[in-house]
Amino acid sequence: MIKQTAFGALRSTMSILWEEADRHTTRNLSVSLVLLVAGSTVSAILPVIYKSIIDAFSASSTDSRFSAPAKLIVAYALLLFVLNGSTAVRQLVHGTATQRLNRRLRNRLFAHIVRLPLRFHLDRKTGAVGETINQGLNGCQILLQHAVFTVFPVIIEFLAIVVVLVHMRHVAYLGIIAISGVAYGLTFWRAAEAVTEPSRTVSKAHVAANATLTDSLLNYETVKYFDGEDAVCESYDTKLRVTEVAWGRLLRTRSGYELLLSAIHTASIGCALGYSGFESLHGAMTIGGFVLVNTYVTRLFQPLQALGLAARDMSQGLGFLQQMLIMLDEKVEQSVSTVGRTEAQECAALVFKGVNFSYKPNRVILSDITFSIPHGRTVAIVGTSGSGKSSLIRLLFRLFEPDSGQILLDGVPISELPLSRLRRAIGIVPQDTVLFNDTIGRNIGFGRPGASQHEIECATRLAHLQLLVSELPDGYATEVGERGLKLSGGEKQRVAIARAALKRPTIYVFDEATSSLDSRTEREILENLNDLAHRSTTLIVAHRLSTVVHADQILVMDRGVIIERGTHNELLRTEGCYASLWREQQGARRGWSQESNSAA
Repeated sequence: MIKQTAFGALRSTMSILWEEADRHTTRNLSVSLVLLVAGSTVSAILPVIYKSIIDAFSASSTDSRFSAPAKLIVAYALLLFVLNGSTAVRQLVHGTATQRLNRRLRNRLFAHIVRLPLRFHLDRKTGAVGETINQGLNGCQILLQHAVFTVFPVIIEFLAIVVVLVHMRHVAYLGIIAISGVAYGLTFWRAAEAVTEPSRTVSKAHVAANATLTDSLLNYETVKYFDGEDAVCESYDTKLRVTEVAWGRLLRTRSGYELLLSAIHTASIGCALGYSGFESLHGAMTIGGFVLVNTYVTRLFQPLQALGLAARDMSQGLGFLQQMLIMLDEKVEQSVSTVGRTEAQECAALVFKGVNFSYKPNRVILSDITFSIPHGRTVAIVGTSGSGKSSLIRLLFRLFEPDSGQILLDGVPISELPLSRLRRAIGIVPQDTVLFNDTIGRNIGFGRPGASQHEIECATRLAHLQLLVSELPDGYATEVGERGLKLSGGEKQRVAIARAALKRPTIYVFDEATSSLDSRTEREILENLNDLAHRSTTLIVAHRLSTVVHADQILVMDRGVIIERGTHNELLRTEGCYASLWREQQGARRGWSQESNSAA
């Protein structure tokens, strides 16, 4: 099973490398291959010239006959320069090709990962994804490096040496080489199988350790708040201990097979030396012939041993690669259905029709959700935590697909719309705003790439953020820090409001859009949001009912079901769940106000 998986991984990897090799990469790799053939041929010829030099000196008795070996020495030196020069140039062209290939592979992986559905990202840790990419690229590098600098040179040089030995009638040594080659091959095969599984374990251990490291660094504030330095260090050390044990197993496996290969190599060299020495003593071979044969035997066994180590390393690389290949097998979001209409009108009327949804089969989140938002109207969704409000937004953005039912935009199922078109039409202000570790200006501008500075400033004023920006020494060039932690919660939320306003969508979604703001700023921004969205279709998800009293319709949700619907006044008159929540919140606000006045 391991062997089949390894070969499958090898085929998949070669297919990916071939797909990502552009004209520049292909040309450089072709030049590298030509230089490889030339270098290997020269390398096979050099021992023949070296033999001729030794035989020429052995036959020479006076200095007057030095001219013949001198010519051979010059030829030997020139060929040696050609060999070294071709190696240097080959490393250059191969290096530029692999760097181009590495860039294209990284871009392909990144593009694939960012297009994976939300369900994948919710089940993964950021550090694990990054380490999986690094491990996979390292595996690709190992495969390509050994293919160009080990496997092909050994094969070409082996064939050239066999031709020379046959031509010079040293066939007996081919028998020694053949027997040793079979022993090498069997050992390599077993070593490749034995190394693959420990390599997978090492790769998984590295991924887990890096995931713990990244997660702890991203949440360093929580670590500080709860004095958790010792806890995260212990957790990280536990993962590193697993990594250490996995590496120990892999290294023991590798060392065992290296000892076996060393025994085969020693026995082979010993046999070749003994037999050639015997022939030299009995006059069947010259001293030059003795040097030539043993040079070839040594040169053959060393590359064969290198080939075995390459096979072992390539098996290890395949073990590292398989996690990345599994990730590449994940299905990306489907941009558009193959049937139905693919265009939507600009009026942006929204309909949820009998939508049912569950993250897991035994955990129903939404049940038979049906409502509509005509163009230019505002619908608010309220309810307790866990009632399914946020799941509606995720379905609207097609971060998840409903189990049944439909969501229609201007009468067209959103499953039949291109994802980019659908998401461009919707501007969202999320409850939890996470910013890029970049400037305020670029974080706002992310709402609409290519927006002018004037447009960014207009969106900033709309979100009441211009005072903060004007007080900062670097203005819009101010860095906000990792996940925007240099800003307060209210400031981050106003950046999110500016980003949504800059997008100019036809549908606005406000998910607790003012939850981090004080009462005065909340009132100001709500007025601006109303002006912003009065001509657009608007969906508001809120916990504070005071922020949705202006809505054309209010939906009250509980446990994934709409239990009440109507305007603010209509719902108060029904004396149901909404009216109860309203009284509770109004009572809490009055109590808070009285406490504040008493404290003052």
